[in-house]
Amino acid sequence: MSLQAPLLRFVATSLVFGTAVLGLAACGDDDDGDTADGSPSKATATATSVKGNVAAQSALGKKINETAVPESMANGRRLGAADAKVVIEAYEDFGCPHCLDFTANIEPRILQEYVTSGKVAFEYRYFPLRQLTAGAAIAAECASAQNKFWPFHRALFIAQAEAAERTGPSLTEAFALANLKKIAADAGLDPASFETCVVGDTALNAVQADLKKANELGLPGTPSFVINGQVTPTPEDFAAWKKLLDSLLK
Repeated sequence: MSLQAPLLRFVATSLVFGTAVLGLAACGDDDDGDTADGSPSKATATATSVKGNVAAQSALGKKINETAVPESMANGRRLGAADAKVVIEAYEDFGCPHCLDFTANIEPRILQEYVTSGKVAFEYRYFPLRQLTAGAAIAAECASAQNKFWPFHRALFIAQAEAAERTGPSLTEAFALANLKKIAADAGLDPASFETCVVGDTALNAVQADLKKANELGLPGTPSFVINGQVTPTPEDFAAWKKLLDSLLK
């Protein structure tokens, strides 16, 4: 079993969309990850947040592992109340260092201060910049099909952090099918269903749909954010995020 066939289809379709797979975006300057530094309506009453259990060694990996993710509020790739006033769509690449920094340093505070309260919903969108990370995105969508996207998301970004700090396998090894299958097993996915999914069309089509939308929106790179349907410049730090979200919640 191999990811080669779906990845070749991914590349071909990406070219049709007019989206380059290599060197595309904010992470294009250093996009080799090996070198980079239903839903409840009242979340406060029902949200259950879960920390990771990955043996992370890198500083960013440890931060991501300690992030409390409100998995009880998960609906596929979306976290948050169905009636959240603000919806953040995050277009990211699992191999992008800037996305890693966001996941370790900004996302945890957004989840803690806005998502668990029911004010904001957060949704991950696939924006893979190259074949290697497209494979990881396909695998993550297969995890989403078993309602395990967020543990898988955590593990993929930790793998990037470990590769960057040389405390784990290289990103090429970490995102190879053999290791993706191990991540799936560790996350409690059904192995047979996962293996069938990663070489099929359903997950590939979901990744391609997000990539096509990113291209239509003219997103400049990763991470990029669409908030309440509007492409929004990325706030530079959490204080800027807080100012933006608080203004939208008034």
